[in-house]
Amino acid sequence: MNNITLGVHLIVNNEADLLPHCLTSVAGVDEIVVIDTGSTDESIAISQAHGARVFQREWTENFAAARNEGLDQADTDWILVLDADERLQTPLPELRSLLQNTQAQAFTVHIDNWLGVRPEDKVKHSAVRLFRNGQGYRYSGRIHEGIDAAILKSHNISAIEHSDIEIEHFGYMPEIMARKNKIKRNEQLLRLALAEQPEDPFHSYNLAVTCCQDGRLLEAETLLRQTLHHVPLEASYRPTMIRDLCKIYLAQGKTNIIDPLLLPELERYEDYSDLHFLLGQSLESQGLLERAFQAYQRAASISGDQVNQKYVSEQGMNTFRPLYRLGLISERLELQEDAARFYHRALQHHSLYRPALQGIASAFQRLAVTDEEIATLLIQLVPPTNAAQRAAIIDSLFAINANEAITNLSRDTFPLELETANWMISSLIITGKLEDAYTTIRQMASLATQDNHDLEYLKKWATLWAICSWSLFGEFHNDLLTYVPDELRFGLQYIQKCHQQQKVDPVEAEVDPLTLHSSFISDLIEQSVKLHQPALSEALVNLFPTFRSELAAALYKEGNRNAAGEHFIRLVSDQAADAKVLFYIGEMVFDKGHYTEASEWFQQALEQMPEHEAARVVLALCYLQQAKLSMEDALNSLDAANVHGPLQTDIGAIHKSIFLLNRTPWHTQWSFRQSEGRAAK
Repeated sequence: MNNITLGVHLIVNNEADLLPHCLTSVAGVDEIVVIDTGSTDESIAISQAHGARVFQREWTENFAAARNEGLDQADTDWILVLDADERLQTPLPELRSLLQNTQAQAFTVHIDNWLGVRPEDKVKHSAVRLFRNGQGYRYSGRIHEGIDAAILKSHNISAIEHSDIEIEHFGYMPEIMARKNKIKRNEQLLRLALAEQPEDPFHSYNLAVTCCQDGRLLEAETLLRQTLHHVPLEASYRPTMIRDLCKIYLAQGKTNIIDPLLLPELERYEDYSDLHFLLGQSLESQGLLERAFQAYQRAASISGDQVNQKYVSEQGMNTFRPLYRLGLISERLELQEDAARFYHRALQHHSLYRPALQGIASAFQRLAVTDEEIATLLIQLVPPTNAAQRAAIIDSLFAINANEAITNLSRDTFPLELETANWMISSLIITGKLEDAYTTIRQMASLATQDNHDLEYLKKWATLWAICSWSLFGEFHNDLLTYVPDELRFGLQYIQKCHQQQKVDPVEAEVDPLTLHSSFISDLIEQSVKLHQPALSEALVNLFPTFRSELAAALYKEGNRNAAGEHFIRLVSDQAADAKVLFYIGEMVFDKGHYTEASEWFQQALEQMPEHEAARVVLALCYLQQAKLSMEDALNSLDAANVHGPLQTDIGAIHKSIFLLNRTPWHTQWSFRQSEGRAAK
C-alpha cells in the first residue's frame, strides 16, 4: 500500500472555544497547518498543543489569500480543508483508504450544517474539501472561496469524485453566528467582492443569503430575482437559489409566484426533493390538498444519494418531512388511519421528530384510542432511555392535552428532569393536583437556579410557580419571591402590591411599572388560561383592564368561546377591541353562517392591521358566500327551462373557490380535546 500522506489546513481567528473539538477529530493526520489571522485568545496555544504548525498572517479580508498561504506551507500529498467550527466525522482510516490508488484529483465531502440542537435542524451540502497537493491549484474568492475552478482548468469534471466523507459544521448555530457577528462580516466581504466583480452572480447570491439570515427578506428577494436572470443554467448553486427564493416567497405568503417559478424548474431539477416539498407547501397553503399530496409523494420518492451529491438540502426533505405532511393532509381529509400510517413511516426515518410524534398521537386520539394507550404506543415507538426521548414523549402527550396520562407516567421511567418538568408540572396544575405541582416546582426551580439557566428559562418556572401559588394561596408566596431573579421578582411584587391595594400605583418613576412589566403580565394571563386556572388571569384583568384583549384571545384559542365572547362584548362596548379580537369575533359570526355581519368584523380587523392575511382570505370567503346565496336565490326564481345556463356555471365556479379557500389555514385551529370541550359548551 502506498504511503500517502494527509494534511489538514485551517484558518483561525479567536476560535479557542471550538478549535479543540475540531483538532481532536483529525488526530493522527500527518500534518496540521494553521493560518492564524490575528487571534488574541488561546487559539495559537491550542493549535500548537495539538501538533499544528502555526503561521501568523495579517488578515487582508480575503479568505482565498489566507487559504493559499496555507497551501504554500503544505508538505503532504493530500490536503483536507476544515474550518475551526467543523469536525471530521469519518474515521481517519476510512479517509486514508480512499486515497490509496485513486486517480481522482479531488473529492467532494458531505457537510452537515447545524442550525439548531435537534437532529432535524441541519442543512446538508457537498463541497470540494479534499484534493491533491503540489498540482498548482489555488483558491479563489474573497469569501466562500473555492478550489474547484483551479482543478477544472486542468482537468475535466470526472477528476472530482464524490466521497462519503462526512463533516459537521456548527458555525450557523444562532449563538455562534451572533457571538462572532458573522452576518456583518460576511456582508462586508461580499460587498467588497461585488465592488471588484459587480457582474459575478455568485457574490450576489451569497449576499442575498446573508440578507435572509439578517431577516431582510425583501432585499434578499430582490437580489435573488435579479441574479436569477444572469446566473448560468449549469451553475452548481442555481438550484439552491430557486430553493431559497421559494422559501422567501412562502414566508411572505406569495404563493401565486411560487407555482409558475417552480414548475419549469422542476423539469431541470426533478430529483431535488426540496423543490417538490416547497411546491407541496405552496399548494397546501392554497387549499389544493390533492396536488400537494402528489408533490410530497414525489419528494419522498427521491433517494438520499441523488440529493446528497448534487444539492443543498434540509435534513429529511425526502423522508420524514414530506411523510409528515402526507399524514397532516390525510388527517385534514378525515383519513385518520392513513394519517397514522404516514406519521409512523416518518418516525421510522427519525424517531424523535416531534411533529410526527404529535401527529400520530393526535390521529389515534381521533380514532378513539385512550390517552393511556397512546402513551404506551409512544413509549414503544421511542423507548425512553435518555432525556431527549423522554422529552419527545411527554411533549407529544402534552400537545394532545393528555394531561392525566402524563401525571400517571411512572417516575421510575420518567424521573423529574429539566427537559420535561415544565410539561409535567403543567399537567399536574391542569388536572388539579396543585399541591404536588407546587412541591415539584420548588424542587425544579431550585435546581434550575443552581444551574444558571438564562432568564427565559427561569421565566417559565416563575410563571408556573406564580399561577400555582395564586391558585393555592391567593397571592405570590414568599418562597417564590426568594428564588426568582430580580427582574421577575419586581414584576411579581408590583402585581401583589397592586392587588393588596386593589388599585394601580400612580406613576412616580420615569418608567411606568405597568409598561415595564407588561410582557410578564401578558404571559401570566395566557399561561393561567392554558393551565385552566382562571383566578390569576381574572385578578390581573380586574387590576389592569388594558390586558382584557389578551385574556379574551387566550380563552378563545383554548376553545372556551363562551367565556371569550363575554369579554369580546365588553371590549367592543368599550371600543377597545384590537385587530385580533375583531378577527375572532368575525370568525365566530362566520361559523354561524352570518356572512354579511362577519365581513364587517373582518373589514374592521383589516383597517387596524392591513397585513392580516387570514382576515383578507376570510373576507373574500364572506363575499363569495354572499354572492353564492344571491345567485342561488336568482336561480331558484327561474323557470325550469332556464335553470341550465351561465348562472349555474358561475355558481359552480363560486362553489369551487369557496371549497379551496375553506381548505386554506385561515381559521383558528383547536386540538381534538379543545374541540370536544368547545362542542360541549
